[in-house]
Amino acid sequence: MRAKKILVGLAVFAGFSAAFAVADWQLRQRKPVAETVVVDWDSVEDDPQQKLYISWMSLPRYPMAREGTWIEEMMEERFNVEFEPLFISHMAYLRRRPLIFAGGDVPDVFYDGDPVIVQRDAHHGFALEVPYEVILKHAPNYVRYLNEYAPHAWLYAHWNGRNYGIPTYGTILGYPHPGVWRMDWLRKVGIDKAPETLDEMYTALWKFRHEDPDGNGVKDTYGWCPNAQAWFNVFGQVFGAYGILPYDWMLKDGEVVWGGALPESKQVLGLLRQWYAEGLIDPDFVICQVKSSPIPYQKFISGTNGFIVTGGSYESFDQRNKASLVSVITELHPEAELAPGRFPAGPAGHRGTRIWSNAAHVFAFGAHLAETPEKVIRMLKIFEALGTDEELFLASRMGEEGTHWEFDDDLGLQLIPPYDERNAAQKHVLNLVLNAASGFFSPCAIRPEIADKYLAPAHLEYRSTYQKPEWGIPDVFGKVDVVPSSIKYLRDLRNLQMTVYAEIVRGDRELDYFDTFVEQWMTLGGAEMLVEAQELLQTRDEIFQRVGVSQVAMAGSK
Repeated sequence: MRAKKILVGLAVFAGFSAAFAVADWQLRQRKPVAETVVVDWDSVEDDPQQKLYISWMSLPRYPMAREGTWIEEMMEERFNVEFEPLFISHMAYLRRRPLIFAGGDVPDVFYDGDPVIVQRDAHHGFALEVPYEVILKHAPNYVRYLNEYAPHAWLYAHWNGRNYGIPTYGTILGYPHPGVWRMDWLRKVGIDKAPETLDEMYTALWKFRHEDPDGNGVKDTYGWCPNAQAWFNVFGQVFGAYGILPYDWMLKDGEVVWGGALPESKQVLGLLRQWYAEGLIDPDFVICQVKSSPIPYQKFISGTNGFIVTGGSYESFDQRNKASLVSVITELHPEAELAPGRFPAGPAGHRGTRIWSNAAHVFAFGAHLAETPEKVIRMLKIFEALGTDEELFLASRMGEEGTHWEFDDDLGLQLIPPYDERNAAQKHVLNLVLNAASGFFSPCAIRPEIADKYLAPAHLEYRSTYQKPEWGIPDVFGKVDVVPSSIKYLRDLRNLQMTVYAEIVRGDRELDYFDTFVEQWMTLGGAEMLVEAQELLQTRDEIFQRVGVSQVAMAGSK
């Protein structure tokens, strides 16, 4: 019965992740592999005096926005274009976009959130090939910064030996987020600082379960309720303490390996199995919801759990924001005191957790632009300007200084009322975060030395103390689904792994079943993905040489 509940719970996650795969499968039945359209780029000229009309489906995060915002008009005047912005929600992006494209309504420029989507759009002939040399010619400085901060982003735009679009980066993704502890609980059980090793973490979690940290005389508290359905961070700090990414590609002795099939992963599962048996892990961890993850959050703020692995951002401790973690929990428990936790060090001194890496997304160009390739050149010039012009970038992300935003020496960049209200900011496509690839008209980030100038000093101090980049562990390729056959196997293999891992931790299966899982993983498509991943490593290095990635950056990506 317990195993059945796990499978039912994990099916919720599978339903969300399947939305894209199903739509893609339907599309593949209707549209075969398209022929590659070739453009004579040497003969293409972009006359800046000619106004270009460009339809733009950017990030699906501004569904409330409308045409004619201050930012849009500023960008149109600056670059002599007229945009037709397409504002959609994330759900519409997942479910409606594939069908819209299949009907032939492909925008000039569009957001591809993951490598597997780039591959699909290239496969079906929706995306135009843009050679590296064209991007290097018209956006040389943007390429230089991309190569420095997120060189493996080039793989996101790669398919069948060709490049489809321009990758983006966001340096905010390189800072790992620590967990959060109930500091008042720690003191109640005789601990005076947040744990810094796995042994100290174990002790704190054990005491939270067995020594009545809330003082109500009832054994009704647990240490931690992870989210078993959030594959990208479930037990991430514990696996990180062993230097492992369980759901990602890693390098070991120069070879690409699947982290979740390594012996170290079995060792971690054995440890977690012990923790669960001793009551340290809340048994509800297998039924947490995927998107909003209400169970871990609600259990933490309600006073059932004393540690939460998510929420350890600087903003979580902002008492001015009534929706922040510290504000919400102190509203319910005035005595509550929160403390960010350093990533616990493991037996060999490893510490950290999985990050998405600095590489972000891809902006592809509709294949129909083979007829008007000057639009591609104009967009590359826009990316070049956004990546190099500080004033332009601020305006494209934040709007007009004095109208939409202001700078405070202590607080950093701040939106001015009424634009500080979330719905108003969304409507006007304003975004406070400068070091993320998250603006509608500025989908690339700006260099960290510029973005950091506009952060609060306390934010920079928090980041240097609790979010050291060296504690972030990325996939060797940035994103798992860059491997081509991921579209065939990854979803099912991931769901299998999530289920088996949860069953082993709960004791529904013996620890040695891990070895059976590894055999299943290999048989059900993992072996094929491994071969492709090893080949992709060679492809990556070849691409790096073509776009001019330095030896230093190449070494840092290994």
